[in-house]
Amino acid sequence: MAEGSGVGLCPRDCSACAALDGLGLFDECPRLNIILGHLGEGLPYSMWRVDHHNGWMQLHTYPAQESLGYYFERNFFLTTSGDFNTPSLLNALLVIGSNRLLFSVDWPFEDVSDATDWFEGVRLSHADKQKIGRENALKLMKIVP
Repeated sequence: MAEGSGVGLCPRDCSACAALDGLGLFDECPRLNIILGHLGEGLPYSMWRVDHHNGWMQLHTYPAQESLGYYFERNFFLTTSGDFNTPSLLNALLVIGSNRLLFSVDWPFEDVSDATDWFEGVRLSHADKQKIGRENALKLMKIVP
């Protein structure tokens, strides 16, 4: 892949997340939170397949006690950075829920106006937009407004 190609980020980040899971990191540090950009780098889309495959392979040698999906739903936050695609957002919502999504832009690689125009136009409940656009970040980072 060409140096700087955005295509190379997705497999690298997915592999890193799977490795953290498989190593049992979240069993050792159950309160650890990871913030993953680009609506999860495709992981929400692939979560069922990964867990299904790992589930029917009865003998595994990695130390994690639970499935990748289990840790993903409890230890990961996803940002919208660089992925202003409504179907991707809806998939992430179905997999991880609105309490673990954060609005983000990915500036200077993405245009702020593109991100805000997209988010304003997405058809979500007011409550979900408030959580994703502000409240989740305040809570995660323990910021008192």
